[in-house]
Formats: sequence, structure tokens, C-alpha cells
Amino acid sequence: MSLQSNVRASVREIQNNLRRASSKDAFLKGLKCACEFLPCQQNQKADEICHQLDESSEVFLKNHHSQFIQFLLDIMNMDNVGQLNKDEFTKYFLIFFLNGSCENALLAVLSFIGRSGPSYQLNKSIAILEEFLRQHKIATILQEQSGLLRPSTCYLYEWKSEGRTLLWESLVSEIASIPDKMANKLKTEISDIFHPKRYIPLLISDILSTLGMVCKYIRLSKDCSLEFISHLVGKLCISGYADQFWDIMLQQTMLLVRQDFIWSRVMETIVTRVPDRCMESVLVPLVKALGWYGLMDRFLGNCVTQNQKIQLLLCTKLIFHRYFSTPQVLQNVIGYLATGASRKYLYAKMLKELVQVWGDRSSVQHTSYEQHYYLTQALVISMAFLNDPQKHELKDELLRHLLTSVDNHISFADARIRKLGMLVGEIITRKLEPDGPDLNFEVGDDDEVKELRSLLVVPEDHFNIEIPDELSMLLSENGTEVALLGIDEFLESSEPSSVMSSAGAQKPVTSSVTSSQDIQTCDPPSDLDSDDDLEPYDLTNDTDKSKVKQPKYIRDCMEDLINNEGPNKVGEALKAAESLIRGNPFGLTEISAEFSKVLLHLTDEYSLPDFRKNRFNSLVALAVMAPKQVACYLSEQFYERNYSIRQRLDVIEVLGTAAQELSKPTDLNTGKGDKPNISKIEELPPPSSEPEKWQEVVQRRIDSKTRRFGQGKTRPELKAVENKFSPVAGHFFYPLLKHFDRTENTFDLMGEDCFVLGRLMYTLGIVMYAAANSPPAKQMGKTLLEFIWVLRFHSDSKVRQGLLFAVSMVYLSVPAHMLLNDLQQEVFESKNWLEDVIDKDVNVTCKTLAVQALVLLENIIKQELLCDTDFT
Repeated sequence: MSLQSNVRASVREIQNNLRRASSKDAFLKGLKCACEFLPCQQNQKADEICHQLDESSEVFLKNHHSQFIQFLLDIMNMDNVGQLNKDEFTKYFLIFFLNGSCENALLAVLSFIGRSGPSYQLNKSIAILEEFLRQHKIATILQEQSGLLRPSTCYLYEWKSEGRTLLWESLVSEIASIPDKMANKLKTEISDIFHPKRYIPLLISDILSTLGMVCKYIRLSKDCSLEFISHLVGKLCISGYADQFWDIMLQQTMLLVRQDFIWSRVMETIVTRVPDRCMESVLVPLVKALGWYGLMDRFLGNCVTQNQKIQLLLCTKLIFHRYFSTPQVLQNVIGYLATGASRKYLYAKMLKELVQVWGDRSSVQHTSYEQHYYLTQALVISMAFLNDPQKHELKDELLRHLLTSVDNHISFADARIRKLGMLVGEIITRKLEPDGPDLNFEVGDDDEVKELRSLLVVPEDHFNIEIPDELSMLLSENGTEVALLGIDEFLESSEPSSVMSSAGAQKPVTSSVTSSQDIQTCDPPSDLDSDDDLEPYDLTNDTDKSKVKQPKYIRDCMEDLINNEGPNKVGEALKAAESLIRGNPFGLTEISAEFSKVLLHLTDEYSLPDFRKNRFNSLVALAVMAPKQVACYLSEQFYERNYSIRQRLDVIEVLGTAAQELSKPTDLNTGKGDKPNISKIEELPPPSSEPEKWQEVVQRRIDSKTRRFGQGKTRPELKAVENKFSPVAGHFFYPLLKHFDRTENTFDLMGEDCFVLGRLMYTLGIVMYAAANSPPAKQMGKTLLEFIWVLRFHSDSKVRQGLLFAVSMVYLSVPAHMLLNDLQQEVFESKNWLEDVIDKDVNVTCKTLAVQALVLLENIIKQELLCDTDFT
């Protein structure tokens, strides 16, 4: 107790002297007296103050060091510290922050900076922190907290006690947040050392030096702990530095973990001992950064079988819940699970669940295409890692789920989903039954197909690592020295170009090509008869007597199509149909419905060229020339029985195309003068021999720069043209809304044939837009919004896309004042639905269409409000 009292009295006396010091010498004398309590520095010279760590120093570090450095920061000003030169400041003032308790010094300086305003004290404390970092004192903290050095405050807390845990939380938080705190404090005047691009590599070098000592202690069978470093790594990653941390860390440790088992176990301990709240932030960037699945075992070991958090991340979240643009993560995770003897049961379990989720119809409908494609990648990669014993064990179960899964995909409306189902069916059957019948759906070779097929190849480690003799000796004898090197030196010593040589380099393959001159041809014998010298007849002006003539009348054309007397006659009739319909409108209304029936049921028996094009154009011509009769007939046939999906699609495509054509003005006789005649160039007058008068020159310049108003009409007015679609719009629109929920034997619009429902919504939107600003537009818009409201929760994304398109067409077609006054309730409901689609829909295209429709509605509202304001 007497020693503690003496030290306390001495410290108080030194503080009083420093506080009352009126000169530089007095202040410096007080600092020198305080330095006697500090431990000895290893690099001090003989003439410097150097005392061994005795009992008084222990008492000072235990009870007074933290309070004393806080006292030094509080009294620091220009009158005392400002008078010290650089050497005196370093040896007698800065030494208390660098040679005492490093953790206390760091916490005290950061706390002081946080509560200080712009002043000399703030600038000097920042300089102290910079020197603290430059001299790698954080490495000292890491080594003390890892049990590698005797901590200067070991008597404060027992190792792994509650007090030590609180200290760890403070240190980890402060060390990881230095760049953010300094940026918030100093704004644009921040020092480079606090920038993440420099601070993170500096911190990694301190971590590496500590890990090097850990490896040495393990080789010497000494106890140490990596828990503090794991907490620090977790805090760095969760703070947003994960990608930068692992990019640098993997460059430094890649060679070490490949060749040294101790380094591999050290890195595994760091990764697997991070707090649970930080596990995802640490593990996911690591998996993304690793270039080969074989390295997963070096960094994770078999922790997936022991740690439930890691198992949940690797086996469930990264495969079923997350999405990555490249397959690297999937290859690393699945390869890691499939290649470990103790992890294979997790691989089998994951594969079974993956096949079920991938093929579930509800899952396909309620996930975006990007997410489903990601699951498809995972399934293909899993099949690549499937070995023979696992094939025999899982074959029956996988094939059983495969049949249902592929069937669900093929029956899906989206062509991309069908393609994925067919491709995966081929891949799995060939993998499970290589000697069985070949399943071939004739899937095309687009980019996605090529990428999925490439995933069937198991990735290989493309680098043949050759450790230099110097580095090999360091690994075997003194692995500490590698990590003790600075970050720049270590990067140079482990440069991939110096220690890695690419394996499997292929030599260019050369081939000889025989030129055409080397190929010798033999002339035919002269004694053989030949007819090559006979001149052919000139057949250019000859006509084909057997060619069928095109019909000249509509009824003859229709009879030729009905009688079906061979491909020539049917082909010529079909070619002439459109021109006859448009050129002879008289009497067309009587036979238009019958002619539409003939064309609708006409099949391509003879594989005629342009059959579908000519048939479609003829039906459109009929709907344009006799809109009421043809629209009524086609609309009724759309819901009738015994029609194929192709015929129903033809019906709505014809109606939509005809509506667009009818809505466009065709009689533009008065619009001939709108376009300037660019074919005729105005001729310049011939030059005159007489000089121009100055008055004419001035007047011409004035005329060229003068704007005149009220000069009269510069172009003829456009005459109003009748909208041919307005009187018949209802015949194109309302019949298509009937019976949509009726289930026929061959047609289920709300069920398995919902693809047609999506196309129907597009057609209704086109018809709605064709009737824009016409008298029936208001009622049509109201009816269409009510129809959309019934189907807004449809499970198929194609139907929802059609609904969103139709909503946009209503906004564009109904006049703004009617839309916001007469249809206010319907518009408000549709606006709420659009917002729900943006927030909750899983399909990216639906979200995009909803955003476009919502922006369109907001623009309409703004323009209408602006018009009302101008009017008032």
C-alpha cells in the first residue's frame, strides 16, 4: 500500500507541476519525471531515459496511465506542447501514447478527438493518432489481446473475463470505425492514412503480423487466442469493408493456406469464430472472392457440419434465397459440399430440395425469371458434381421429381421457362442414364443455353503453384517472418507472376492448307462424246401454259379456297385475296363473315410460301373493309369450342391490327403540301453586272433579322377526316370481354391457357388506344378498368404484364378531364394497385410496366392541374 501511495503522490505532484509550468524547461522537466514510470523501449539509445519495468511502473500502468494520458491531452496547448521541438515531443510527450498501454492510449485519443472542436488540441491529437498507426501499435494491441505478449494491463482483467469482453467491444468498434469517424470529423481535410484505401491495408498488415506470431506459437505448442481478431474481422466486414478486406487478405494468404496446414487452420478459425450477426457479411464476400471451390475447404474446413449458422447460409440462403450474376458462388458452395466426405450428406439433402423447389409450379410462378435461372444454374452445377455412388442412390427419386418438374415447365406460358425445363430435362436424364434413350428437345444454342451447358464441366484449379526456396524455408522454419513483412514487401514477395506459373499452356496448333494450285485435275479423254458444245434454247420469253391464273373476283377467290383444288390454285387465290378485298368493297358486307370463316379455318396443307402472312393480311383487310360484320363474327368465334390456340391468337391479332388501321386517317388529300419539296432546288438569280445599292443591302439585312407576326397562313389547313373506327369500336371491344371465365372442353382461359389471356389483354389495350378521344372511349375505359380489377392478382406474370399494358392504354386514351372526374374512383383503385405491384411483385417486367404507368398517370394529373390553374 505504501508503494501505491507513493506512486499516486508522485503522479499528482507531476500533474501539478505540468499544470503550473510557466516555461518550456519546467514543462519538459515534469515530462521527464513522468517518463520514469514507463517501461523500457527496445530501440532506445544509451543516453536516453531507460528503466526496467519495476513495481512502480506496474502500479503506474495499472492505476494512473489512462488518467495521465487524458490529463496530457487536456492541458495540451501552444504555450507548453507548442514550444517543444520534434525530438522533444516524440521522446517525452508522444512516448506516453506509444510505450504504455496501447489500448488505453487509442481509446483516450479517439474519445478526445470526438469531443474536440477545431483547435490546436484537435490537430495535435490527430497527429498523435497518425503516429500511433504508422508505428503499427494496433499490431501490439492485437498481439496482447491474442495472448502473444504480456499485456500491459493484464492485472486489470483476467483473460476471457467480463471486463475483457467489454474492452474488446470498445476496441473492436473504435478500430473498425476510424475511417468513418475521421471523415465525419475532418470532412475534406482528412489525412491520407485515415482513408480506407490506405487504412485497411495498414490494418491488414497488423493482422498478418499477429497471425504470423500465432502460427509460431502453435508450432511451439503455446497457447494463444484468435477470438479478438475474429471479432475485429467481423466488425470490418459488417461495416462495409468486406470486399476490400478479402481482396487484400486473399492475395497475402493464398499461398500460405495452400501449402501450410497451420495457416489453413488459423484462417478457418478466424472465419468461423466471428459473431453470428457478422457471419453473413464475412462469409458471402469470401465465397465470392475465392476463385476455386477447392479453396473453400482451406478456409472453412468442416465447419458447415458443426455451425448451424454457416450451414443455413451455405445450404439454404446462398442457393435458394440469394441471387448472384455469376455462377462462381454456386460452384464454390456446391463443390465444397460435394467434395468433402463428411459433407456429402448435406450435398444430397440440398440436391433433393433443389429439384423439388425448381420444379414446383407455384415457385416458378411467384419468382422472377432471374431468380429461377439462378436456381437452374444451381441444379446444373449440382449434377456436374454428382458421382456414380450418388447417382445410384438418388436416381429414382430425382427422376420421379424430374418428370413432374419438366412437365410444369413445358406447360408454362413463358417461352424462356419452357426452354429451361427442356434443357434441364436433357441434362439430368443424360447424367443419370448415360446409356439410356437420348432425350432431345432440340433446344437452341443461345447465350443462356451455352452458359448452362458449360456449367456441366467441373472447375479446375488453373494455377500450378511453385513455392520459391526462400519462402518454403520461411514456411517450414519460421512462418512468422512472412507475416511480419510490411504490406508492400509481402505483396512483392507473393506476386503471382513470381510464384505462380499457369499450367496447361497450350502451344499453337498449325495446319497445312493445300492451295488450289496444288490440286490437279484430269482432262476428260478426247475420244469421249460430249454435248457441252450444244447451244441451249433461249427460254426467257416463254410462258408457262400450265400456270393457274389468279382470280379476278372476290367470290371466285373464295370458291377456289373452299374447293381446295391443289396447291397452285389455293396459292394464287390466297395471294390475290387481300388486293381483291381492298379493291372491290361493293357487295363485300354480304359475304365478309363467310369469307372470314373460310380464311380462319384454312390450313397450310401444301406448305405454301408466305401462307400465314397472306392469310393474316386477308383477314385484316376483311376486318377493315367490313368492320362490323367481321368483328362480330371473329369475337364470337374466339370463345367457341374446337378451336386451336393458334386460331384464337389469330383472331385477337387480326382485331387489334384492324383497329389500328381503322383509327388512322387515310384520306390526306390536303396534306400534300406539308412536306417541303426537296427535289427542286431554288435557282439563284444570275449575277448582275451593276453594283447593288447600299439601301438594298441594308434593307435585306433588316428583313432577314426582323420577326413579323400576323402575316397570314403559311400553309393550308388540314381538313377534318372521319375516324372510321369510332362507330364500330364497341364491336371490337365488348364481345371480347364476355365468357372469359367460362371453361370449355378445349379452352380454359383462366387456367392452363392463361397465355392467351395475356395476349387478349394486349389486344384490348390496343383497341382502347385506337378509340382514343372518341365518344365511346370513356365507357370503354371504365369497363376495361373494372375488368382489370378482377384479374389484378393473377398468378401468371404474362397476364399481369398484359393488365399493366391495358391500364397504360386507358390513361392515354380517355381524355384527362374525364379520367380524373368521371372515372375518379376507378383511377384511384388502379393507382393503389400499381403501387402494390411496384412493392410486392416478383417479376421485374411487371415492376417496370407499373412504374411507367404510374409516371404516366402522375404526368396526366400534373398537366390537368396546370390547365385548371391557367384557366382560373
